[in-house]
Amino acid sequence: MPTIPVTVPKSAWSVAAKAEMAATLTDSLAEVAKNDGQGDIKQYINVHIEETAEGGYAMGGNVVG
Repeated sequence: MPTIPVTVPKSAWSVAAKAEMAATLTDSLAEVAKNDGQGDIKQYINVHIEETAEGGYAMGGNVVG
């Protein structure tokens, strides 16, 4: 079962934005699988969105959040 891990700073994204992110990532991976002849795997794709604690996320070498 494919899993897409996503890590974001705590409280940086609303619940609605995380739902949109999960739907978009799921659709994208399902399309790649379909184009590769693997059939419709959408129902098996998991998106795991993890929020980091304050100071637990860095981007470009700089701590975010």
